[in-house]
Amino acid sequence: MHRGRTTSAVGTAARARLVGPLILLATIVGGVSPGSVVQAAGAQPLSTGLNADGQLGDGTTASRQVTGPVDLQATMVAIASGREHAYALDDGGRIWAWGDNSRGAIGDGSSADRPTPVRLALTDVVQVEAGHYHGIALRADRTVWTWGYGGLGQLGLGTTNNRSQPVQVPGLTDIVAVAAGRDMSYAVRADGSMMAWGNNSFGEVGDGTLTRRTSPVSVPGLTNVIEVSAGRDHALVVRSDGSMWGWGANASGQLGIGSTIDQRTPVPVLTGSVVHVEAGAEHSLAVMTNGAVRAWGRGQRGQLGLGTTSSRTTPTVVAGLSGIVDVGDGRDQSFAISAIGEVWAWGYNDTGQLGDGSTTIRLSPVRIPGLSGIESVQGGRGMTIFLPGSSGDPDVTPPSVPGRPNATSTVAGRADLAWAASTDDRASSLTYSVYRDSGTTPIGAVVGGTSGTLSFADAGLTSGSVHTYRVRASDGVNQSALSAVSDPVTIAGGGGSTPLLVDDFSGGLAGWSLTGPFMLDAAAGSNGAPSARAAVAGTAADGRRSLSSSAIEACATVDVRVTTVAGSTRYALMKLRNLVGSSMARVEVSAAGQLYVRADVVGTSYTVGRNLPFGSWHRVTLCVSAGASGSLRLTVDGNVSGSWNADTGTQPLASIQLGDNSARTATVNWDDLVVTEGW
Repeated sequence: MHRGRTTSAVGTAARARLVGPLILLATIVGGVSPGSVVQAAGAQPLSTGLNADGQLGDGTTASRQVTGPVDLQATMVAIASGREHAYALDDGGRIWAWGDNSRGAIGDGSSADRPTPVRLALTDVVQVEAGHYHGIALRADRTVWTWGYGGLGQLGLGTTNNRSQPVQVPGLTDIVAVAAGRDMSYAVRADGSMMAWGNNSFGEVGDGTLTRRTSPVSVPGLTNVIEVSAGRDHALVVRSDGSMWGWGANASGQLGIGSTIDQRTPVPVLTGSVVHVEAGAEHSLAVMTNGAVRAWGRGQRGQLGLGTTSSRTTPTVVAGLSGIVDVGDGRDQSFAISAIGEVWAWGYNDTGQLGDGSTTIRLSPVRIPGLSGIESVQGGRGMTIFLPGSSGDPDVTPPSVPGRPNATSTVAGRADLAWAASTDDRASSLTYSVYRDSGTTPIGAVVGGTSGTLSFADAGLTSGSVHTYRVRASDGVNQSALSAVSDPVTIAGGGGSTPLLVDDFSGGLAGWSLTGPFMLDAAAGSNGAPSARAAVAGTAADGRRSLSSSAIEACATVDVRVTTVAGSTRYALMKLRNLVGSSMARVEVSAAGQLYVRADVVGTSYTVGRNLPFGSWHRVTLCVSAGASGSLRLTVDGNVSGSWNADTGTQPLASIQLGDNSARTATVNWDDLVVTEGW
């Protein structure tokens, strides 16, 4: 069974290692006319595991526990795996198929199994995906074609008949990506909307019903979809804002929503940090912007890689993996690929489907020996197919130079850096090394994506010392040049040498007084999970905590990610409260992202000259000094955004509040809170 993970070119840059997105992107922006095919990096596929139906494509039916070549001479640029059959797409836009053909999944007009790959008649193909016993292809003219088993409507042809050769799905135009699950299929339109058809016993079509659909229907509520992956009976998508949504079967927690309740329409799973997603039979994987991998769903065969056979209903970090750019899976096996094509595997291994030379189940990731330069991996029941990159197409292009670091110091002994990400022609996750002053040895590194802003904290510095910083990016093969040097930064000290409060929420919400649904988010954080979270719809939710001592003047710094704010009333991100519990000052955000600072003693609001972009993490610092003519200052991402004089009252600062204690509708996360005495 194949999940059919694919990336469209809607709203995002495609990686060169994925031929379908590369072709589609070129087509959409006018670089390729319909009917033409772009050549991309690729080579001869490798296979391992079960081979009873010839699904390894080596001309035999002998299984093996190590990878060996598929009997293909052309240059292959994409692969897909069904339950016991597989496909490869060559650089001329032609599909090759092998393995089980009992229900026409090979698509060559016969019902004979094919231990050696055969070429289909379909041409000008830019993407091919495999379901349990059916295939689906996207041509350069943006039409969709299907073949194989159609008994549950998965071919989208208006009937439940099987087809032994590709047939065009009527009514589908302007399609830029396709995917196939066990008995259902999906298509993404150029505008980011989705169509679905096939079996719907668990709501996997996503149209709010359990009615089988033999022709494509719209999936409501989804826009800006850039990636879709289909499992046995569930589907996952990534949207252009980095959020992930899912629907369908959920008995094993494979949707990642914290429950085991099936969903008939798409529901949000993760927000703002997903790069790629992969749906297995009853488990799921995601690559995050920081190069980490999260897994959830059924774990009885080790397929989550968490060191146990327990299932998980929420996305959980797979330990020991970093710098990952892609994932793949089979029915009960999982894989992760680094920027240089090294492969880690875990899960069920009874027929050697992991390719590590054994039949030992792996509960945690192990690197597959002898594999490098791998572009993608797809698996079925007890078998796996790998696609190496072309040996004639090495990665020789370094990442672009990172942005000039912005260095600030508001916490004693610490410099906080932020810089614009590098871009890269292949990798979607890079390693950023940080250099202090004129040093040639990095003081640390952070793994991050190829868009947005990266951050790094340099701690343990001498108060009053002055430093500069540079950054370099690496894709695992090539390094960028060093960035421009930051402006000098003087390290904070004085009264701030002993923080009044430091909390990264790694200890949960201990010590916090909570109101409403103010909770711990184990799946997200600015520098790694967890974080605090409030997701409210017309209710109050806040957390309050006392400081270690009261202070006449202090600064509170917190990383915040706002996902949504609804309505005309502003949402309080943070409040500073005095000894008697009254609010001295607060920072708020509107539904449009406009920031405000409010002096609560006099009830006066000040408009900040900048917006807070939603969906990404930002560092916000609110400073206050008590007094009839006290002072307020707001700093966002290291830049002072406003300062004011106001009556802040005569009581000193004694506690802090995150979230709004008034009824609001919003979704907000907080992380890495530090409160220091002194201005």
